[in-house]
Amino acid sequence: MKDNYYSLAKKISIVGIVVNIILGVLKLVVGIVTNSIAIIADAFHSFSDLITTFVVIVSLHLSTKPADKRHPFGHGRVEDIGGLLVSFILGFVGLRFLKTSFMRLFNPERVVITEGVIAVIFVTALVKLFLGIYTSVSSKKINSFILHADALHHYSDFFTSLIVSAGLLFVWRGKLKFDCYLGVFVAFVILFWAIKMAKEFIDNLIGKELSPETYNKIKDTVFSFPNVEGIHNINIHSYGHRKIISFHIVVERDLSLEEAHRLADSIEKRLVNEGWDNCIVHVDIARNSFHFRRSSIEKVIVRLVRRVSFLKGFHNLEVITTETDNILNFHLLIDKNVSLEESHAISHRISNLLKKKFSLSQVHIHVEPYLKKRGYI
Repeated sequence: MKDNYYSLAKKISIVGIVVNIILGVLKLVVGIVTNSIAIIADAFHSFSDLITTFVVIVSLHLSTKPADKRHPFGHGRVEDIGGLLVSFILGFVGLRFLKTSFMRLFNPERVVITEGVIAVIFVTALVKLFLGIYTSVSSKKINSFILHADALHHYSDFFTSLIVSAGLLFVWRGKLKFDCYLGVFVAFVILFWAIKMAKEFIDNLIGKELSPETYNKIKDTVFSFPNVEGIHNINIHSYGHRKIISFHIVVERDLSLEEAHRLADSIEKRLVNEGWDNCIVHVDIARNSFHFRRSSIEKVIVRLVRRVSFLKGFHNLEVITTETDNILNFHLLIDKNVSLEESHAISHRISNLLKKKFSLSQVHIHVEPYLKKRGYI
């Protein structure tokens, strides 16, 4: 499976390189002949596609290196580092053309545009559209984030080439400043994608919070097994294409060591079959004496919600009891007009109050803006 992933990813990337070389050279020649800063900027946008795709290939190659003593989880994050490098390259290209376009705006130069030139740029836009679709479909097929980012870059090139071909109609009719406006536009598009890509790859490297859909899917899988009374401390570790998940389950106190091990092993195998590369399940033992306090905790939170006007409700309350910890998790709904600082402060006060009142070792409050359409009370 992994061999198919990397071989297909490289094949797609090589196709992208060949197409971008042809389109980049074609646009550059046309841009130099016509003296159009917009077309030259668009050409370098295509060349930046060439550079990013090359970085994708190098990143994929390095990420295939097996795990070693210094890198026990492999080299998968090289993909994210390569993607971050791609976004920096894009940012540099965007800033250069933004500067050049503004300089041309105040010192316009003669631009020679014909119907044939407009047709050529329009055709290159269509080629990039099909390349973007091909790369995007393939990235979903093999679940490759770096290829998905490359597909977005192809789409941005299609969009800019399409706008440039339309804007050149005005230049053809003698409005030379439109060439500079188009150059500025292309530069801003490049910068937009650079920032967007950088943010996504940085999030991958730092680590992102689970989406509610993923969280609920994991919980549904785990609770489908008998003897599981709770789940907490869910963590996802991303290493490029590889996704590793770890969490704690709470099991019945009278479960034997062999039964607990068999249960954890079964859950791990099920989640691997659902698409995770690896799964690590830690087993905690339930402490039944704490269970009766759930209703008391709910009553206290209900009273707080009724007394404080900007508290609108709560949901997903979960009490986790183990040999060493009493953990409370819930979502708190707060008026959307309340500032982030105020929300954090009230969350902190409620957490301390509940810890002290019920001898809780941990309280995790997920603050959400209140939206009526959700229907929470």
